[in-house]
Amino acid sequence: MRKYKPVELPLRNVPDEYAQLHAVCPNCQSRDPFVIGRLGLRLVFRCDQCRVRFHRTQSLSRAI
Repeated sequence: MRKYKPVELPLRNVPDEYAQLHAVCPNCQSRDPFVIGRLGLRLVFRCDQCRVRFHRTQSLSRAI
């Protein structure tokens, strides 16, 4: 079976007021995932336990 490289999305920097946010991991339900960047207006998080990258379902209310 052929193994493909994971896709690297172009993430942008996050403003300081959003850099300390955490979310709940959709895979393992951990509350430790932290912000690694943003994709458009969505914050992208990474879980250290299961190494999943995900975005929040809610977008930011203002333009960055």
